[in-house]
Amino acid sequence: MVDLLPKLKRGFVLAVSAPSGTGKTSLCDKLRDDYSFIVRSISMTTRPKRDGEVSGQDYEFVSEEDFLKRKSNGEMLETAEVFGRWYGTPKTPVERAIEEGKVIVMDIDTVGAFNVKKILKDDCVTVFILPPSFQELERRLRSRGKNSPEELKLRLSEAAREMRESAKYEYIIGNHDFSEAYQRLLGIVMTERQKAFRVELSHSNP
Repeated sequence: MVDLLPKLKRGFVLAVSAPSGTGKTSLCDKLRDDYSFIVRSISMTTRPKRDGEVSGQDYEFVSEEDFLKRKSNGEMLETAEVFGRWYGTPKTPVERAIEEGKVIVMDIDTVGAFNVKKILKDDCVTVFILPPSFQELERRLRSRGKNSPEELKLRLSEAAREMRESAKYEYIIGNHDFSEAYQRLLGIVMTERQKAFRVELSHSNP
């Protein structure tokens, strides 16, 4: 008898977007922590490092001059300017991880997600995380106490814009309950890993 053993031949990017305060970072971190074949894409940014953040782990923090130089040299997969700061994804680590059959999780805004999808096509899967309600999202952002009234207004306006874009995503998950949202996100990863064009069949004789 011959067993057909599917083997993942090509990985993909899981581009996860959500308004700030929805819980996407925690969901993405748990995926990475639970499965060795899942890695986090480390974004590059020109914004200042916040308390508790580690360069090379949360973000790669660089000067605007360095960022724009890399951008002009074609080293970035995607870039976006948000609230006056630049964010982007270095190209080489992502391409290498896809070739190695990894799932690369990107915590990314809608503009970046659409750019990555346009470039990578089937090598990118897009997921949007919705908050329980807009009112709950506003409560969470206010409870953080990290934003001035002007910044809070900007973030809420951006959140409303992002949620309008959610219909363009391949998957939408509501984060009413973290455990349930995580299981749905994990289910998407496992389903996408079994897509026929991502696997090859190897024959094993007993």
